[in-house]
Amino acid sequence: MTKLQLKAITSWIVLLPFFNAVSGQATKEDLSSKLLILFDKAKKEAQKGNLVKSNKHYEKLLKAKPDFAEGGLRMASNWYHLKEYQKAESGFKRVIEAYPDYDPEMYYSLGMVYQDQKKYLPAAASFDEFVKRNTNNPEKKTKAASLRDNLLFRSQAMTNPVPFNPENVGNGINTNFSEYSPSLSLDGGTMIFTRNIGQEDFYISYKDSMGNFGKAMPLISLNSVFNDGAHAISADGTYLVFTSCDRKDAFGSCDLYFSIFENGKWTIPVNMGHKVNSAAWDSQPVLSPDGRTLLFSSRRLGTLGGNDLWMTWRNEKNAWVTPVNLGPQVNSAGDDETPFLHPDGMTLYFRSNGRVGMGNFDIYVCRRNDIHEPWGEPENIGYPINSEGAEGAFVVSLEGKKAYFSSDTDYKTGKNMKQLDIYSMDLYERARPRPSTFVKGKVFDAVTGKPLEARITVKDLTTGNTVFEVPRAADGWFISGISTGINYICIAQYPGYRYYSQNFDLLATATPDKPYILDIRMDPVEKIPENIPVVLHNIFFNTGSAELLPESASEIDLLVSLLKENPLYRIKITGHTDNVGSDADNIALSVARAKSVADALKAQGIDNARITYEGKGESAPVTTNDTEEGRRQNRRTEYSLSKL
Repeated sequence: MTKLQLKAITSWIVLLPFFNAVSGQATKEDLSSKLLILFDKAKKEAQKGNLVKSNKHYEKLLKAKPDFAEGGLRMASNWYHLKEYQKAESGFKRVIEAYPDYDPEMYYSLGMVYQDQKKYLPAAASFDEFVKRNTNNPEKKTKAASLRDNLLFRSQAMTNPVPFNPENVGNGINTNFSEYSPSLSLDGGTMIFTRNIGQEDFYISYKDSMGNFGKAMPLISLNSVFNDGAHAISADGTYLVFTSCDRKDAFGSCDLYFSIFENGKWTIPVNMGHKVNSAAWDSQPVLSPDGRTLLFSSRRLGTLGGNDLWMTWRNEKNAWVTPVNLGPQVNSAGDDETPFLHPDGMTLYFRSNGRVGMGNFDIYVCRRNDIHEPWGEPENIGYPINSEGAEGAFVVSLEGKKAYFSSDTDYKTGKNMKQLDIYSMDLYERARPRPSTFVKGKVFDAVTGKPLEARITVKDLTTGNTVFEVPRAADGWFISGISTGINYICIAQYPGYRYYSQNFDLLATATPDKPYILDIRMDPVEKIPENIPVVLHNIFFNTGSAELLPESASEIDLLVSLLKENPLYRIKITGHTDNVGSDADNIALSVARAKSVADALKAQGIDNARITYEGKGESAPVTTNDTEEGRRQNRRTEYSLSKL
């Protein structure tokens, strides 16, 4: 008998004497001196941990006084701690049926008995009865309500399991030590993970030609004599954020550090500073697809529960700002940990023990439609991915079909191992992120070839939602995960330069193994020859109409910004058509479309004197009109600039 078990038993002994007498049932005062001695012996044997002997005394007592409810509950409690659940269930039910108002605690105890027998619905009903009756212990009432909700979920989830086919990733990664906290490169060909060999160190493994992970090697330039783990790597593979504990320069027990990959090796790790780190525990980082937002788990002041998810981001000066809490939509009154932000930028996975689930740490997924929007309601990803145990970190591949996690379960035998291994699984469709690839680009001066640290914005052309933003493209380069199946607009802006605006269609043209590459050349406004036309790739009209479609809004806004930033320039809008229809109709349509764009500029405050427009119909094609693609290119709207 452990001290913990004895404490649980004696808690019953403390509670029961305060039960109120109920009409029709015997109390201590109704016991004869002989039965009082027997009752005292039963309690003392229980206090010493001799539960079987204690129950023999209770059996004699209850045989003589079957209506002594306190004795019946004490005996049922002993059976429970002896794991004789059927006897415990019968004992509690016997008293409840005879004296339903005796004390609310007996409903809580019966709920525990049912739960340990995996009788989830009866257990939930018992906890619910306790909640309805209990008024003196609000903390326990809250716990009972949580148990009730979890049991109802557990019953439903186990009745409707989700697909789950875990596979060990192989002995290239897994050993007799514990391996956990995996992260993947965008192409899925490289895994960095933590191995505990008496201390936590980083290891790296690459997939071979057969798609299997090869023998992992230690990241010697990053590993130290301290515990180093729980990391995130940027999409371009050059910036690593990780957790290290008990270093001399730490602000708390565990802090976040960063290292940069330069000249073929990682730089000496540097603490991310007092703005990011706190005097508390800060760990489990994950970077956004563009590398400019960092999510992590922390116990710092301001948490809503135990560990909460927090977010920081780089400002215009490329410095990390003071973190903010993700708020009650994501964080619970419990612990919320191990965030993983998928490369689509819109899907977040994390684990929590403060939400309705299987009863311990479960994996949840929540989504959003725009990087500026709050996260939606977290959704439990289901049983048996989530079990009655504690689930750990969960990461998902770029295309969204494969997930990786660590577990101490040998799924072939169902037995518990002495260490953690990393597993993969096919992620069922409802729990997947958006199918994704990645976009990579370079921005430079079209005249000199010099890289430009431009502001990059990518939007969903249909919804107008911002997918990712890069305030300053370092050395002109940017890279980010991005969802497929969507038509996008990519915008590059840099002071003194004509903006770049191009739409790229990923409805069917890009896959994870074939990323979209952008080569962005920007023209200095002062060096642009006057009246040279530029195609407005993101101006759209209804077929055969001059009515602007909503997808044109981003391009109109860019033209307005360009004109406001360059007040000494005027603009001419020119409309063109293909050769379908009469010359007169095409001229009229091209003029009307150019006028629609001009009117949209005026509506946003651009002086009418700075705007002219014209239509050229089918007279100035840029390619053949003999094909649909050629006609599509000829149907265009252009602008040109000239000085006032």
